[in-house]
Amino acid sequence: MKINIDVSKGNTISAFLAAILVNSNQIGMGVLGFQRVIAKEAGHDAWISVILAGLVTHVTVWIIIKTLQKYPSADMYGIQDDVFGRWLGTGLSLLYLTYFFISAVVILRSYIEVVQTWVFPNLPTWILSGIILFLVYYTIVGGIRVIAGYAFFSIMITIWFLFDLFFPLQYAHWEYLFPIMDTSFENLLKGMLVMSLTSVGFEVIYVVYPFVQNKERVNKSTQWAVLVTYLAYVLIMIVSLVFFSQGQLMRTIWATLNLHKMVHLPVLERFELVVISLWLIVVLPNIMLYLWCSARGLKRLFGFNLRKSLHWIMPLIYIASLSLLSRQEMNRINDIYGKISMYAAYLYPYFLYILVLLKQRTQRTQSTGKGESA
Repeated sequence: MKINIDVSKGNTISAFLAAILVNSNQIGMGVLGFQRVIAKEAGHDAWISVILAGLVTHVTVWIIIKTLQKYPSADMYGIQDDVFGRWLGTGLSLLYLTYFFISAVVILRSYIEVVQTWVFPNLPTWILSGIILFLVYYTIVGGIRVIAGYAFFSIMITIWFLFDLFFPLQYAHWEYLFPIMDTSFENLLKGMLVMSLTSVGFEVIYVVYPFVQNKERVNKSTQWAVLVTYLAYVLIMIVSLVFFSQGQLMRTIWATLNLHKMVHLPVLERFELVVISLWLIVVLPNIMLYLWCSARGLKRLFGFNLRKSLHWIMPLIYIASLSLLSRQEMNRINDIYGKISMYAAYLYPYFLYILVLLKQRTQRTQSTGKGESA
């Protein structure tokens, strides 16, 4: 496998659009109901856990970018081949592209569950899944530039959702936030861990990096993207804590959707149905980007072109989405996926970075030794 990738200028994106991809990939299905699981661990100090998770994410993103900057234009698949060798590197790359695939399946199945629970209880899964995957396939074959353009469009369309939080704030009980730091530090860390699992998605920069034009700006722009993501999460968490009592929040699966039920417009009674419908625009970039990363892995490992890779992937994700799962089974799958994403997105980058440093130091030492011998 060729470690560094030569990308034509017509297929590249700016560092700004790379940040847009990271931001749009971090905000997906998790934002609809992350409050309950964090408050379960950290109580009314859950917003502090969100901030701590943000700090950890910033450091992890920095480590990822530093790893990528050790190479001129390599992605994760090339770096693993260089560090671990052909066979072990291929095995790890297969695991990682499988992780990307599973991420897309979980997001797709979670959105279908929300639609069938809130809007269309009798809508067959095969119809909704087919429509979504057709849109996903149509966009992915256009390449990373088309995906980045759609991600920018989705953010511009849905950013106004944050302003809807004004309506539940009219019924806020600010005393619910006090006393501050009443929760033990151990529980704050548990809440931080759960929050970190909610906001994964930044790891796609491992695959996007070679397609960025101005690579020297990637770190700064990506850090800004993570900051914006966590500011939104902190805002939503605080509004949820002052609107719901602790007992109500523990019984509310999709707290953000319940907040939007407080929006009252003269011409629209159930505003949360509009949110669910438009949330497809938010979810689509997540599925597109994860499947594109998985397809890129197949191309890098086996030489398949993008369309051929998708011809393998799309039927698999469609079949996987047809499973009829209860809420308890979905919770179990989300828990398992959360543990997998913790290793893939938060722990593995540090391990890979250390190995890259050791390998390059060894190569420099060997080069110096050969020079002195000559």
